[in-house]
Amino acid sequence: MDMLADAIDRRTSLPRPLRVLMVASEVAPLARAGGLGDVVHGLARSLGAMGVEVVIVTPLYGITALDSVPQARPWNRPLWTPIGGDVRDVGVLETSIADDVRVCLLDCPPLYARGGIYRDDAGDFADNDMRFAVMCSSALRVAEEIWDGPPDVLHAHDWHGALAVAYARLSDSPEWRNAVSVFTIHNLAFQGLFPIQRAAALGLPESALHNEALRHGDAVNLLKGGIVYADRVTTVSPTYAREMLSPELGCGLDGALRARSGRLFGIVNGIDTQLWDPSRDRAIAARYDAHDMTGRVACKSALEAELGLDPGSDAPLVGVVNHLIPQKGIDILLEALPTLLDEGLRFAIVAVGDGELERALASAAARRPDRVAFRAVFGDPIARRVYAGADLFAMPSRFEPCGLGQQYAMRYGSVPVVSAVGGLADTVEQADDTGAKGTGFLFSQIDPAGLVEAIRRALKVRKDVGAWKRIVRNTMLRDASWEASARRYFAVYRELAGAAPRPSLPPPPPAGEAG
Repeated sequence: MDMLADAIDRRTSLPRPLRVLMVASEVAPLARAGGLGDVVHGLARSLGAMGVEVVIVTPLYGITALDSVPQARPWNRPLWTPIGGDVRDVGVLETSIADDVRVCLLDCPPLYARGGIYRDDAGDFADNDMRFAVMCSSALRVAEEIWDGPPDVLHAHDWHGALAVAYARLSDSPEWRNAVSVFTIHNLAFQGLFPIQRAAALGLPESALHNEALRHGDAVNLLKGGIVYADRVTTVSPTYAREMLSPELGCGLDGALRARSGRLFGIVNGIDTQLWDPSRDRAIAARYDAHDMTGRVACKSALEAELGLDPGSDAPLVGVVNHLIPQKGIDILLEALPTLLDEGLRFAIVAVGDGELERALASAAARRPDRVAFRAVFGDPIARRVYAGADLFAMPSRFEPCGLGQQYAMRYGSVPVVSAVGGLADTVEQADDTGAKGTGFLFSQIDPAGLVEAIRRALKVRKDVGAWKRIVRNTMLRDASWEASARRYFAVYRELAGAAPRPSLPPPPPAGEAG
């Protein structure tokens, strides 16, 4: 990446701002189901502040929070989006998430006007392949309306946006075939697998239905399409970029990624340090900063009262804010819980997801309501109060591409105890016994014993009040802003936009394998 970081100085400047088209299924604060929406928002804003002309294309869902952004302006005419021999009538509402970032919301009620982004209470939407294929095809039409052609860089996110890259590379238009692209993997475990019979409806030609392109066994793998057709593949931390090359964490795509390892890079996500700032956050009981942390005492007391935990105790309070999926290791926490409760700890857990895990957490809270509080909710504002009031923040993930929770927790002074994987290993520095350096406690043995041992290490250091204050201050002073990460992306863009000849070519179908 050092070579890429120097690209800004090596490439000839364009006579106008660099144009970047982002394609993503989530953009905070409009619609988000997890970290993807936060990342797209933060990266786009930082790039815009650097002078990049960013346009984001995303659907207008039934749950889109239009009241959170400036007045949306409808375009005078709809897009006529071709897909699989059909044409979709797609309206566009344009708004912004900053002065420098335009957002084009795709208005197609039959596909998007539902009570969720990907699913509702009945489960995943059966037509998710078509919903996001239309998003991707429409994104190319948006660029043609705004710029009369392709952008300087097409940047697609996760499997939902991957077909934008594939459609460009497979286009009949020479301009789109030559448009350079970046594809970012936020979580390799979610790939967008659909029956191979759906390929024609999605507008995918037979020439792309082979194992070196979009085919994956008997399925179309949309995320794989982003990997094989993009000029650069990025993911959200350097450690995860290495981990995904292994069969253990490659989720069946390690071979495709190893074949492209020379154009695969990891760039750690930042966070919005203005939005996540305990010195101005009105959702918490008291404001504070790294130089005057006394407000954390009031925040802890308020959180205890809100959750019904044993008040007025110096017993450490461990916060957990997470999704209840196997990746996150909540079952590891549940198995370790009796031991940790016996050692005097208390837990504030805010999480939603797997029903069995929800029931297990609710049962644990019912058995010890003075020491375990569980709320089956997602996100703000209670998450902020956990970050501000907890002494420790636990993330026993089996794998973690980047992770935002530990970065939010550090910003608020909650010391992370995390497994040494992916972005957790890249964002949390092991603390020493004096607190002179380090921002948290890591463990490599990813099981209940490993978690217990790491928490015990943290509690041992916490007995030294001075050392603990230094660690808390270290966490709060860590630079988690988007600026450095955005500059890395900008360097990737500029290298590609100035490259000649084109950095990569589409994979040809092996003889006799297509279809």
